[in-house]
Amino acid sequence: MKIALITTTINVPRVLSLYRAHDPDVRFFVAMDEKTPRETRAFLEQLDNTELVYGATGSYACEQLIGWNTIARRNIALLEALKWGAEILISCDDDNIPIDGYAQYFKKLWYHPPGHGARWYRHREDINGAPFFNGIKVGSGWFDPGSLQFPSDGIDPVCQRGFPQSQRLGCATFSAVTGAKIGVAQGMVLGDSDMPAVDRISRQYPAVHQVSELLRAGIVTDPRETWAPLNSQNIAFIRELAPCFLMVPSYGRYDDIYAGLVAQRVMREFGYHVHFGQPFAAQERNAHDLLKDLEAELWGMQHTLEFAAWLDGFLGQTSVIGMLRVMATNLPKWIPSGTQELWLAWLDDCETVL
Repeated sequence: MKIALITTTINVPRVLSLYRAHDPDVRFFVAMDEKTPRETRAFLEQLDNTELVYGATGSYACEQLIGWNTIARRNIALLEALKWGAEILISCDDDNIPIDGYAQYFKKLWYHPPGHGARWYRHREDINGAPFFNGIKVGSGWFDPGSLQFPSDGIDPVCQRGFPQSQRLGCATFSAVTGAKIGVAQGMVLGDSDMPAVDRISRQYPAVHQVSELLRAGIVTDPRETWAPLNSQNIAFIRELAPCFLMVPSYGRYDDIYAGLVAQRVMREFGYHVHFGQPFAAQERNAHDLLKDLEAELWGMQHTLEFAAWLDGFLGQTSVIGMLRVMATNLPKWIPSGTQELWLAWLDDCETVL
């Protein structure tokens, strides 16, 4: 199985040395940006099995529409990984450190080999490389995976960025599930967890070092009945679903959140589930201006429920790209201008590499 890790950086991403130590065969695709230091190239060139993605080559229709100085440059790395033939795509941030000390990060994020205490694993007969899961399913309408993480301030569980404020009082339900086909797997972020800017401001950076045993064991959600926020910090998805993960720069700090919602809507049509749990990563967060973060989250916060309700309406297509094209050509008026052009260009690019 060909597995690719994608990221972008404006730093020297030394943490990739640790990711490389976890598996020499996973291919890294790192998207460069205008602010990426010169030292980054020298560092990455000494890492085995690593491709530097510069962009601005005219190879993709979406390149200029994405622009520079944005984390959405990761989209170009994703296209390059698909062109290489990646069957599993793993997205990480350069300030997230794999916690497992036994070089199991990639196996825990995507599959455990059978016979090694596995709770879920890749079924050899599934042509899309999707594993099956036996365990606990969470259902609630909206599920906050951050509710199973416990911060050091001891006040309340953290909320994962992207979870609607109005749904915070909802209660999750748990049930048994067997044979749940996994399309997306999100590893949880500890340390400076992935919480909304408003919580970072009000709670003064509560660190997360403990999680529920449910997350250690792993749980799943079924997008046919449950929405959940997904981020781009520590996540894996199968090749078939890769076109769903376009990060639109005009969505601000909800670019990955809305991509995750799009993916979950498409997953309904194929019976895929989302897995939450290990591997855990510790975020040693890069410097941020929290007021700018809050400003960049406001639009997404205001429209999350509306975006999900809009997604509920798309049926009748049989292919992933077909579904996405219907979405892209029927955007609501409140979506930022330029989104449709970018989305359609992205889908054209995806068709060239898939």
